[in-house]
Formats: sequence, structure tokens, C-alpha cells
Amino acid sequence: MSPQRFKKSLSLICVAALVLTLGAGCNRKKEEDAAPAEVEKIVLPVRGAVAVTRDIVQTLNFSGNIDAFRRAAIAPAVMGSRVLRIHAEEGQAVQEGQLLVRLEDFQLRQSEAQLKQLEADYKRMESLHSRGSVTQQQYEQMKSGYSAAQAGYELLKNSVELRAPFAGTIIGKYVNEGEVYTGAPGVDGISGVLAIAQLGRMKIEVMVPEQNFVHLRPGQIANVRVDAFPDTVFEGRIFTVNPALNRMSRTSRVAIEIKNDRQLLKPGMFAKVEIITNSLKNVLAVPATAIVMRDGQAHVFTVENNTAPFVTTPALVAVRTGLVTDKDAQILDGISEGTVVLTDNNVSLSNSTGIRVMSIAK
Repeated sequence: MSPQRFKKSLSLICVAALVLTLGAGCNRKKEEDAAPAEVEKIVLPVRGAVAVTRDIVQTLNFSGNIDAFRRAAIAPAVMGSRVLRIHAEEGQAVQEGQLLVRLEDFQLRQSEAQLKQLEADYKRMESLHSRGSVTQQQYEQMKSGYSAAQAGYELLKNSVELRAPFAGTIIGKYVNEGEVYTGAPGVDGISGVLAIAQLGRMKIEVMVPEQNFVHLRPGQIANVRVDAFPDTVFEGRIFTVNPALNRMSRTSRVAIEIKNDRQLLKPGMFAKVEIITNSLKNVLAVPATAIVMRDGQAHVFTVENNTAPFVTTPALVAVRTGLVTDKDAQILDGISEGTVVLTDNNVSLSNSTGIRVMSIAK
């Protein structure tokens, strides 16, 4: 075969192959255009709850450290004395007036000697004054010096024997026998030889922001929880609300008293406090997460079935709410008791959204 005939045959073969390829492509396109498009329908899993009549409460939550309602540091009025004997140990219960600490009386004896000398001088001055032998100014100066010496003596006398100011429990010991009391604070910041507290009543002080403290008043109930007793709720009550705000933090100090008859709570424990600011009895309510806002109006999504799981589409229903807390929302109008409302994955729903209700809380 000549080269020219070979080239002509090769060209014909290429053209035929191209025609076959284009024809196959067109046929596939026609088949694809003819096949209907399959769209996967999305079913959104949600959860629901039943609207029921119950009590709802509005609360504010804080945290703080527990302390004894009444406590005191046992310390001498004058520093520099040596501690001779400590008559109580940590954890020991003591009575009011009980001797707790005895310090050396060197300064007391020195003061007593000076007081006796001043007393003798004062009596002589008083005799001379009565005869007009000394001026009124000299007499007054001697009298003032004698009175000051008496006060100093009494101060040192009370610093030699330290007694319990009230009945309580020793909760701290900061100086050992034989050491000199210098007034330096102990590991917990208390300056003293011993610390005493009444453990039957405890307190918590919390700092409350200005937008919340206006809702608080003495007598309100506070539920207190600590990690040491996770299943126990200790009941407390507000006993003081500081009417002035801190200018830097814009907060007010609120003190809560807690009964501690079993003495389970200890000073220094960290606690969470829930203060009840409002409560309603026997009102129709749903979980607060069931409320969705549409055009400034409160709505809920409802479903007809109440036995989960099932697939359906929800209905958007406008409602009128009353008290709304972090947990619950009071329903004044729009739905009735027993209505099933959706409580999660409900923000972006519509009436045509396919949903699978996984569970219903009752």
C-alpha cells in the first residue's frame, strides 16, 4: 500500500472513532437528562416535653466561701510577750470566760511597780493641793499621769490571761508555747495566738451585681451546696444586704446565714448559692428552651403524638408567657396542659421541616 493511501485510510479511521465517541457522549447526556433527580430528605432529630401545671421559681446563682457566723482571734493587746501556756487545742470546745492562754507577766509586774510609785506621788500631790501648796496645773498633770498608768496596768493585766469571749470551738492555733507573740498573721491571715468560732451558725458573703441586688432583701431563702456533700441542700436566709455599691466593681455585699446544727459545714468550704427571688404555685409551664422568638413574639413548636420516637412535621404556635426563668417559662395563653412542645434543635424549624422526635419529657 502506498503511503498516500495509508494516510487516507488512517484519517477515515480517526473520523469514525470521533463520531462514535461523540455519539456515545450524547447518548449518556440524554440518559442523564431523562433520569429524575433524587433529593435526600433530611429528618432532624429533636426532643420534646409536655406542658404541665407545676411550681416554678426564679433564682440568682452565686458562689463564695463559707465562714463562721461569729469568730474571733485570741490575742494579747500588747505585742512582745512570751506565751507560757496554751490551755486549749484546735477542735476543742470551750466555754465563755474559760482561760485559754497565759503569757509572761514581766511587763505587768514592771507596770505594777510604776503604778504604785505614781499612786504614792499622786496622794502626796493631792495632800499638797488641798493645802494650796501646788498649783492646779501641777495637780492636774499628776492626776492625768496616774490615770494613764492605771489604764496601762489594766491593759497589761488583761493581756496576761486570755479568756474565751464566747462559747465556741478552737479553729486555729498560730503560736506555740515558749514563742514571743509578735502580731504576725498566721497561714490563714489571722493575727493571734488562737482563733475561736461558733460552728452552729455559718455564713457566706457574696458580691452581687447592681442589676441583681435590687431583687434581694433580708429573709429570702438561699439554697447552699458544697462539693463535700453533693446530695445535701443546706437552707440559708439572707440577713444583710449592703445598700451601697462598691464604686469600682458596681457590686453589693450580701450576707447569707446558714444553720449548721450537725456542723457538717466548715469554715473555708467553697459553696454554690441559689437565691430564690420569685416563685409561682400551680401554673402551666414548659421548659424555657421551648420558647422561640419570631418577629418579637413568643412561639412554641408542637407535635400531635406523645409517644416517641416518631417522624412528623411540627406546628408553630404563638403563646403568651408570664414568668420566664433559666429553666421554665410560664404559659398564660396559646397552648393547654398536655401539649407536647419541642425543646431542642427548634430555633431554625418551620412547619414543613421533617423531624424525628427522639424522646418526650413528662
